[in-house]
Amino acid sequence: MDLTNHIAPEQKQALSASQVQALNILALTNQELEDFMVNEYLENPLLERTEQKENDIMTSIEKFSDSDAGTSYADQHPGNPDDREHFEKEFSARSGDPLKELLLGQLNWKDYTKQQMKIMSYLVDCLDEKGFFTHDTGELSAGSGYPKEELDRCLAVLRELEPAGIFAPNLEECLIKQLEEKDLADETVCVLLRNYLTELVSGQIGTISRSLGISTIRVKEYIHLIGSLNPRPIMDIQAEESSYVVPDIIVSRPGGKWSVEINDQWTGEYRFSDYYIQMMKDATDPELTAYFKERLERARFVVSCVEQRRKIITRIMEAILLRQEDYFEHRDSLKPMGMEDIAADLGIHVSTVSRAVKGKYVQYKKTEPLKSLFTSALSRDGEREGVSSGKIKERIRALIAGEEKKPLSDQKLAEKLAEEGITVSRRAVAKYRIQMNIPDSRQRGLRL
Repeated sequence: MDLTNHIAPEQKQALSASQVQALNILALTNQELEDFMVNEYLENPLLERTEQKENDIMTSIEKFSDSDAGTSYADQHPGNPDDREHFEKEFSARSGDPLKELLLGQLNWKDYTKQQMKIMSYLVDCLDEKGFFTHDTGELSAGSGYPKEELDRCLAVLRELEPAGIFAPNLEECLIKQLEEKDLADETVCVLLRNYLTELVSGQIGTISRSLGISTIRVKEYIHLIGSLNPRPIMDIQAEESSYVVPDIIVSRPGGKWSVEINDQWTGEYRFSDYYIQMMKDATDPELTAYFKERLERARFVVSCVEQRRKIITRIMEAILLRQEDYFEHRDSLKPMGMEDIAADLGIHVSTVSRAVKGKYVQYKKTEPLKSLFTSALSRDGEREGVSSGKIKERIRALIAGEEKKPLSDQKLAEKLAEEGITVSRRAVAKYRIQMNIPDSRQRGLRL
């Protein structure tokens, strides 16, 4: 469905239900879109989640499954516990090591000997970059001199710490541990993780369904459940606790040419299920055939809307860059630009632009609301291009800063701006001055 033309200004009829849904999808942020698609995926057997993009949970699972042990935590945080006389002093001194602080800080030191605390500190250093413990304790014993029995005993203690899944030997057991903590580790999902990880990653829902003797809907529910888990528990510890905004659009300039990317790589891709399409073709029951056709139509509609959403947002961002290149590259003041300007540039309705930018954030050098790039414009004598409200405020601030003996009234400020070719009313000057928290001329006069 084309979202750009069905709401043209000349079109007078009311929007259909499908058009309203399409516009609602356009207005979704990337996170909202992912939630929407997951619900569609769970409810529609004709919709299949394909091999995921780079940052998607399932691709992460695939990478972790196929990769080697990688870099150990000790590589990033060197130190030999044998070189320290007292663990308590060492631990206190290493206040900059968030991993040890969080893990070993969960232990009651009185319950363990000094050697056991040293061993557990040593084992933390043996974690790989994902938070997995992939070493053989017999080999570690030979290399460290610590008794294997003590290493095993300490490792068992560490595996019960938070975050759940830390110190697991592999990805499968890490995820199962997290499910156990949530009391969701039924026998089927454990078998699914331990024996069908390859099929899980490649989206072979039909194969898993037949092998385990469960419905495809149930398989999808398991996949959704697994997707909510953390395949890399150490990230929760290494990352700083801070609130941040995930940008919906990422702008870059490789080789001096602007590039716009919709930041939805982590949401996954969806397609139509070949398995159920064939079942639809083979079905002899008219009601079953009708059901499959209805679900296929819905899947096609949703996929089409998502793709159209990507295209529209990309085009809008590219049009914004053409008008605001100096702002993005040099952080100059924003030029006057309204949503109607972008709509005119692209030949679409302004309401389409409004929905497309709603709640979205763009990242280039900094992350900012897409809507904040649109400015109001005031007329400028003799020029087609207006002057943004931000520019007006800059000039008012500069004029007031240049006051010497007598402060300028709002009317005088308006006249000064008019001399520069900027037409703005006294009331507007007062409004901008108040927005900038600048006192009126009488109050400023008391300070001169």
